Amino acid sequence: MDIRRNLYVAAFVGASLSYIFNGLAFTGTFDVFRWFVFAVVFLGFTFGFERFIGWQIG
Repeated sequence: MDIRRNLYVAAFVGASLSYIFNGLAFTGTFDVFRWFVFAVVFLGFTFGFERFIGWQIG
């Protein structure tokens, strides 16, 4: 579980930084609520996709 947690954290940090920098570059503002919604959806899809792949394999 330790490796999986590290991958989740790395993916979340990378996606969050990308979202923040793209938002700042294209709009010039940062909205915490939109970032929070993005984070929840991103982690939900990541976890759901992992469960789906596990269901297909196992």
